[in-house]
Amino acid sequence: MQKATKLSLAIALFAAFAAPAAAQHPEKAKGPKKKVAVVTVFREPDRGVFREYYRVHRTEVRALPPGIAKQLARGRPLPPGLVRAPVPEVILVRLPPRPPGYEVFLVGDRVVMLDRRGLVADLFIF
Repeated sequence: MQKATKLSLAIALFAAFAAPAAAQHPEKAKGPKKKVAVVTVFREPDRGVFREYYRVHRTEVRALPPGIAKQLARGRPLPPGLVRAPVPEVILVRLPPRPPGYEVFLVGDRVVMLDRRGLVADLFIF
């Protein structure tokens, strides 16, 4: 065999045996490690807590203008200048604990959960 053929055969064999080993042991694989994303959303019982409270305290809620309401979406920051009110402690104690860095606010007629970067993790209209 020629020297070039032997070399390409050796490289092909090495690649064939190295790839499955890296797939079986991803912690040993080279390259950047992927971060696990925490998905935090309001569950249906959480939504019920908000609906129950704000059914009685309706004066604290004002509907958002349609243009601003369209800008609110998961994974996006709140529009600049939008007023966010803290959720009353009476509600927060009835909710399950959130992961560190997540906060819940009242924005118009929506409940918004923000992550530490200020992006909307979840929202709903009550």
